[in-house]
Amino acid sequence: MSLSIEHTDARDFFAYLRLKNLSARTIIEYQWVLKDFFRFCPTDLTATQDVTFAHLRDYVAGLQERKLAAKTVSDRVIILKRFFGYLLTEGRLISDPAQRLPMPKVGKRLPKALTLAEMQAFFSVMSRSSRSARRDRVLFELMYAGGLRVSEAVGLRVEDIDFADGSVRIIGKGDKERRVYLKPALMQLLQEHIAVEHLASLLFPGRNGKTLTPRLVELRIKRYAKAASITRLVTPHTLRHSIAVHCLQGGAPVNFVQGLLGHASLATTGKYLQLTDQMAKEIALKTRTALDRGEGAREIRAGYRLRPKTAWDVFVAVVMEWLAAN
Repeated sequence: MSLSIEHTDARDFFAYLRLKNLSARTIIEYQWVLKDFFRFCPTDLTATQDVTFAHLRDYVAGLQERKLAAKTVSDRVIILKRFFGYLLTEGRLISDPAQRLPMPKVGKRLPKALTLAEMQAFFSVMSRSSRSARRDRVLFELMYAGGLRVSEAVGLRVEDIDFADGSVRIIGKGDKERRVYLKPALMQLLQEHIAVEHLASLLFPGRNGKTLTPRLVELRIKRYAKAASITRLVTPHTLRHSIAVHCLQGGAPVNFVQGLLGHASLATTGKYLQLTDQMAKEIALKTRTALDRGEGAREIRAGYRLRPKTAWDVFVAVVMEWLAAN
């Protein structure tokens, strides 16, 4: 029988991942990658001990020939390395065939955050005319203000809200707990939501009282983004990225943002500083100073007026107003 995810080694590996408190979604991704690799292997390959570096190398080369993104290929290589590394640690392999597998180079990608103006437009199109729309408004304001992952938001329960303290208890990756503090207006909105919906368990129940699916949340976010005329891709994680950037732009310490997002390492939060640096560059290049004079300056200003107003222009204006007031 050829290799499959039903093989004892694979099943034990997935059990190990569950013990490590990896999310169900992550484990499904691991299963999919291993299943894809096993399909690629020759049908007469029946044991993980028979997998060679050549099999792995050819599989990764095939992914690159299919023009998959470097990040996608890199993620699959990491999964394969973890699988065979686990087998080596458990004494099921004499040597690790994935050890020499090179990691594809992945360019640094900055998080995609909405500007303040875009975020305000996103919330402004949310009507409260229907039950689901009212729920969405509370859900998305909470996801944004609390820097919540979609899995954290849909799993929230009424008992996680501390109205006296003005905070919400969040269970994040690896069952790590953190507490985020919310402004009174949002706490009042949560209180009204619980009272109107007569909630006692899940804070955002879906149909038949079941947990909302991340896919449904993503679809509804995209619908509101389109209604707000936001042309860029907006996902649940975009709200999380946006609050991080807006907090840093507002002067919040980076360790506050680290705690808000539940990052174990400050280095992870550091990518948002890179994004604010990029925004600072936009301001530096587009703001007219006393040094902008002569024909060149007039050409720059003329070109700037002629091109369509972009979200960055709006953002620059908002940040400049904030700088003037502070």
